[in-house]
Amino acid sequence: MRLPALLTVLLAAKGGPAPQEQPKGPGDPGENIRAQVLKMNSDAYGKPLAQFKKGHVSARTGPQAKVGKTGFVVRLPSGAPIVTPAVYDGKVYVSGGFHSREFYAFEAKTGKTVWSIDIDDDGPSSPVCEQGVCVFNTESCTVFAVDARTGKQLWSWWLGDPLTSSPTIAGGSVFTSYPSTNTADGKSAPPGASHVLAAFDLRSGKVQWQKWLDSDVMSSPVAAGEFIYVSTFGGTLMKLEQKTGNIRYALRARATSAPVVEFKKGRESMVFTRRGDSEKGAAEEMIVGTTDNDPQTKFKSAPKKAEYLDDRVQADADYAKQGKSNDAANGFSAGAPAAAKAEASVGNIGKGSVHTMQAHQGSRVLSIPGADRNVNTMGDEVVATHAETGKTLWSYKIVGDLKRTGGALGTAPLYAGGSVLFATTGGDVVALDAQTGKVRKTYPVGGQVRSQPVVEDGWIYVGTEDGRLVAIDTGDRTLTGWPMWGGNPARTGIPIARK
Repeated sequence: MRLPALLTVLLAAKGGPAPQEQPKGPGDPGENIRAQVLKMNSDAYGKPLAQFKKGHVSARTGPQAKVGKTGFVVRLPSGAPIVTPAVYDGKVYVSGGFHSREFYAFEAKTGKTVWSIDIDDDGPSSPVCEQGVCVFNTESCTVFAVDARTGKQLWSWWLGDPLTSSPTIAGGSVFTSYPSTNTADGKSAPPGASHVLAAFDLRSGKVQWQKWLDSDVMSSPVAAGEFIYVSTFGGTLMKLEQKTGNIRYALRARATSAPVVEFKKGRESMVFTRRGDSEKGAAEEMIVGTTDNDPQTKFKSAPKKAEYLDDRVQADADYAKQGKSNDAANGFSAGAPAAAKAEASVGNIGKGSVHTMQAHQGSRVLSIPGADRNVNTMGDEVVATHAETGKTLWSYKIVGDLKRTGGALGTAPLYAGGSVLFATTGGDVVALDAQTGKVRKTYPVGGQVRSQPVVEDGWIYVGTEDGRLVAIDTGDRTLTGWPMWGGNPARTGIPIARK
């Protein structure tokens, strides 16, 4: 099932026809739907509910690390898939796994448990840490903010079931999304709205603003400059003001990953991946670069055949079966609930279980500062493209059976010490020379990986699909500056500059 066009839904709503579509400029990267999204968030409809139940945490005994010559491994009790950890203030923070109710902090270089907590919901997401606070969502409903030093709960809110994205921290605020059609003022929710993007105060959890969305946010919101950017599972790309939530633009862009945004002399420069223009019966994916604050297309890369996005191919793959099995373990034996709006995800990226939606990191682009290139993983290859033209500079083929395995064979890449690093479903972390694409080194992990690794002070940290946190001491201290998903608390996809 494909997601109905937002305009069609609005035309069917009570109260008359939707506003006329704004004309598409010659270089627009997608259909301009700002007017429709503004109407969705106008006084014509109800405001999202802003009162939430509290969650709870309690202390538990943490597992012991197995220490070896090259690092340590912690086998987490659930044996469930582990998403990207976060390294902060000398500790590594990690979910207990998709069907766990646990969250952990370990010493980053010994694996010794610092603290561990039980939480009252399943499936902790990839965490984000900043200003002494770590924040994570759970698949089953709740956003938690805990003291990074002690694990003590600062605040938590039961938002909606299920949550399929991870939070972002920027400017003293937490940005996250959740499913809801509940309103606070007695008015009905807008037609086509199924989710909410919200900003919360980092310290208190107080709601700062909320906006209706057409589906959940892919991966995480992205903070850049004074703005917050989101790609939804329905393919919509939006830009909002961090402080107010005011909507600057909204595009039906067929986006398949979170965007990467930089500002150069006050002008926005953005790159993201999207479905192809003319797919001719088979899914395609391309990289799009835009410029200007009202985005105009700078380039579109040549489209790549994308079986990893094709719902017909993915339905029979191992990853889809694993996703259904993991969902069943979390109480979704009949499949993703209606609140997830999984049909949007299936029609756009070929993933329809709560597990695979929460784990989605896609072909998210890596922007290398001071270089002329972007790098991303597209199914079965890592590709470097010119930052101004989108022309392919080099590519690295990942070994594996894309159709049978499902999803992508490699994770979204990161950059450190002149290398592009990514993990594979074959069980390795691979370091490529960023200039040539040649293999510099391979680090065995010993299990399938589908979530981006992180690196800090020469150590690689990665979560495996069979429930292990693997920490590798590379001995190379230039491998640093990518301590959490997206590279930093703002999830920018740009490495942290280190002196």
